[in-house]
Amino acid sequence: MQVLIVGAGKSGLYLAEKLRDGHEITIIEQRPERVAFAKSRLPGVIVLCGDGCEPSVLDRAGASRSDLVAALTGDDEDNLVVSLLSKRTHSVPLVFARTNHPKNEWLFTKTWGVDVAVSTAGVIYSLIESEVELGDIITLLKLRTADMEIEELVLPADAASVGKRIADLTLPSCTQIMAILSAGEVVVPRGDTELKSGDELLILSRCGSGVELRGAFGVHAEPR
Repeated sequence: MQVLIVGAGKSGLYLAEKLRDGHEITIIEQRPERVAFAKSRLPGVIVLCGDGCEPSVLDRAGASRSDLVAALTGDDEDNLVVSLLSKRTHSVPLVFARTNHPKNEWLFTKTWGVDVAVSTAGVIYSLIESEVELGDIITLLKLRTADMEIEELVLPADAASVGKRIADLTLPSCTQIMAILSAGEVVVPRGDTELKSGDELLILSRCGSGVELRGAFGVHAEPR
């Protein structure tokens, strides 16, 4: 898979490091010192110096040939611009965007070219490295037009579901846990999978069921 990452901060480097074996990775970063650091840390990974919000830079990085673009800068506005250009100009099949501030989460939708909004790069890694194939991911994302969406849920230590098996939970109808990132490892969810504090869950559910979903996992406050 060809993956284009915009932003060589901690999230961008984490994702590139996790995926560089088995995937073709390109990184765009506009800070020269971070470009140098990324090149030294990730030999063999293409790192370009430039502004990912500029169409010419995305062209140079091969956005049109990418299977996935991950906008992982520390600026929500930049991530939205990268997402919109990737989807509208380069027709990238999958666009992930990092949300840095909860107050801006409502903007990260299909209107801005965002297929999935995430708060951490680990969720992207868990989806790519799970047993879900690229074609299946695209199909699942298209379900948004059928009143379905993909949600990210992080389990805090006090969540009622921590220590329980998935089979023991009563989840809302039409809900499917797609992948779990647990202690840095991707876990393919099974009925006997025990949930742990800090687990990051990627869940397919009906649009607008976020409150009900968090209640089912015993998470009564919006995770940050």
